[in-house]
Amino acid sequence: MGKQVNDLIEMLFASLHETLGVLSHLSDAELDDLSDHPCAMGGNVRDLLNHNIDHEQMHAGQVYSLRYGARKMQKGQVDRLMAETLRARANLIATLIGLDDRDLDGQAPDDDWTIRQVIEHTLYWERHSINDLAAIKLGRRLPADRPRAELDVTDPLAGKLLTPEPSLSKNGSAHD
Repeated sequence: MGKQVNDLIEMLFASLHETLGVLSHLSDAELDDLSDHPCAMGGNVRDLLNHNIDHEQMHAGQVYSLRYGARKMQKGQVDRLMAETLRARANLIATLIGLDDRDLDGQAPDDDWTIRQVIEHTLYWERHSINDLAAIKLGRRLPADRPRAELDVTDPLAGKLLTPEPSLSKNGSAHD
């Protein structure tokens, strides 16, 4: 992917983060309040937010159509896996919306794990496998300034996630 594509993706993530931060302070009752925003089309806050969702889905379809016309569908397997990884992560994040902090450590009678443990397990093994891929398979091909996730997570089975030390290349210089 090009730098401008990466920049747009980062802008979308940043905007989503801010939007979710605002929405998390909204009450259910406030959804029925009138909205003066033109996108609410004379309706309430719920209408405005539903419009935003539909608007985004409409334009996602438009981008797919433009990609199709340009013969730039995600034919590459890596591109497809990246898109599916993003969808899976968005789905996992969505499962957490609406929970209180105290819900994270509650244990269901028929399950040995808490929600927090499930999420940390997911993060642990993602970081473990991707760090391994980065260090062993990709090495020097990765940009030195690539985004890094420094996470303090513990897997219920494997223990604490350790940040891998940079490995040494054949010529003795450090890289990861």
